[in-house]
Amino acid sequence: MKIERIIRVIKKYRLIIKFVLVGACNTLVSFLLFVLFIKILGEERYQVSLLASWSLSSVISFTMQKVFVFQTKGNWLKEYVKCLMTWAIGYCINAVSLELIVHYAGLHVIIGQIIAIFLTTVSTFLLFKYFAFKR
Repeated sequence: MKIERIIRVIKKYRLIIKFVLVGACNTLVSFLLFVLFIKILGEERYQVSLLASWSLSSVISFTMQKVFVFQTKGNWLKEYVKCLMTWAIGYCINAVSLELIVHYAGLHVIIGQIIAIFLTTVSTFLLFKYFAFKR
């Protein structure tokens, strides 16, 4: 009985589950790139590190979202441009959050980025679902 209920829940929320799993992988890649750039460029250049990590992880994220999560057959270039617009909004949310957390709350940039990631995730999902990969 419990297994059947679990299966129903998984089927009902499979899109969100797949988005979270793929998003977690991409978030990890993006975060590790952020840390790498912080180490290379220095903590004072955290906004440049953020931009560089988002730029590199965008191609991986697009491919994983298109193929594994939303499974669309649409035009790759058109969907990629929509994704770039989605990421631009997500990036702005992330950059502003990070700036507020680091500059005003005084937290370390790595901790600040962890918090900012959570603030960005929900808006990014909604933008992907209803804009970039709208069926």
